[in-house]
Amino acid sequence: MGIGQVALVAGYLLMAPPVFLVGPLAGLIALSRPSSWREWGWLAIGVLWLVLWLRDAGDVPEQTLRALGVLVTGGFLALSLAGPSAVFRRALITTTFAFGAVVLWCLALGIGWHEIQLGIARSLSRSFEAMALETGTSAPADVVDLFRQLGDAAPQVAQLMPGVVFLQALAGLVLGWSLYQRVSRHPTGPAAAPFRGFRFSDHLVWLVIVGLALVLLSVSTDLRTLGSNMLLVGGALYAARGLAVIVASAGRLPPLTRVAIALVAVFMLPFVLGGLTLLGLADIWLDFRRRLSPATGGFDR
Repeated sequence: MGIGQVALVAGYLLMAPPVFLVGPLAGLIALSRPSSWREWGWLAIGVLWLVLWLRDAGDVPEQTLRALGVLVTGGFLALSLAGPSAVFRRALITTTFAFGAVVLWCLALGIGWHEIQLGIARSLSRSFEAMALETGTSAPADVVDLFRQLGDAAPQVAQLMPGVVFLQALAGLVLGWSLYQRVSRHPTGPAAAPFRGFRFSDHLVWLVIVGLALVLLSVSTDLRTLGSNMLLVGGALYAARGLAVIVASAGRLPPLTRVAIALVAVFMLPFVLGGLTLLGLADIWLDFRRRLSPATGGFDR
């Protein structure tokens, strides 16, 4: 693996539920009939982690996450065995149907969203409070205050957790597939296309349109929450598409210029994210990469 991919995988495992990466990776290796020590080692680590993770009971949000992780893993393996297709398309279909199945499962068991949201808010509040206590003696007062403010804002953050987990599942499946292609001697299906060609069906713009309508026009709190999560997912996808456009065009720039642009982007991140989202939306109609190079490929269209 390259340094960039190692950094992506490590960052993902630190910031997202590992099941969305470890589960599909272990399953794909097992289905490919491992024959090398490297494959068996990755498979053993993955299976051991999954057994330990599934063994703990946990509260309602954790049980819901476990159910989602199992469904995402099983669905992605089934689609991967069904035939070759773009990895992002498989990840999107799998995650969408898994979320739908979890919603039906919660309804059947009488588990409401407010109960799950309350559990998430409590967990987030405890985590931020623990961070504030741990850093209280060594970190500046501003950092401690930030953790306490995040703890107070936990109920608002919990409202957006479905969208966050949806994006984490998508990223985990794509990263897991990329890692599987490098680990397995005889991988099933094609490798993921380069990120600079990342694109998806233009019909997903309805995520943004409907989400914005629900946020602005709905009088129901639940519908506004649904709209906010749709906006989060749609905005993140189009920001990634906008970033792919930048990556595709940045190859024409000198290395020092690219480094300077990256440094400026870090310090102006909120504005950059907004600009990337608009660029991704504009790519629906303008198709910037086709204008740059007719040979530019993509994940899905």
